[in-house]
Amino acid sequence: MAHIHPPGFPIERGKIHEFANSILDDNPLYHDEQAAKAQGLPSVVAPPTFASAAAFFPEKGAGGMRLEGIDMRFALHGGQELTFERPLFAGDVLRADPGTSKSYEKDGKRGGKMKFFETEVAYRDASGKIVLRLRNTLIQTAGVVQDR
Repeated sequence: MAHIHPPGFPIERGKIHEFANSILDDNPLYHDEQAAKAQGLPSVVAPPTFASAAAFFPEKGAGGMRLEGIDMRFALHGGQELTFERPLFAGDVLRADPGTSKSYEKDGKRGGKMKFFETEVAYRDASGKIVLRLRNTLIQTAGVVQDR
């Protein structure tokens, strides 16, 4: 995967507009800068799930999901949690802080052992304040799930 230089997760007005259209949300705060400013906001605001795009802006050492050794044929999206300290606005450029990463195994009921991979990353704005905490869980089953 190619990396953006300089590193960071840029929150761009046009991408907010495209994302809001893709989820069929015509809230003017996502599309109209004047409407956002009339509400006292610095610019258009990103829909909450826009933050999932952070996965496409990995930074070295930022605790991103390590996919080496994972058999993607048996990988499942186990969940994603977003915790906001404030909304994301067009013009923000967020930097990822190294977060925690852990893995563990559990016995599955129909597919053998399951491996869990959890990562947590904090994103900071230009002033260094945490804006967003992002937690991801990936699950790898031992193989094809067996029906009983």
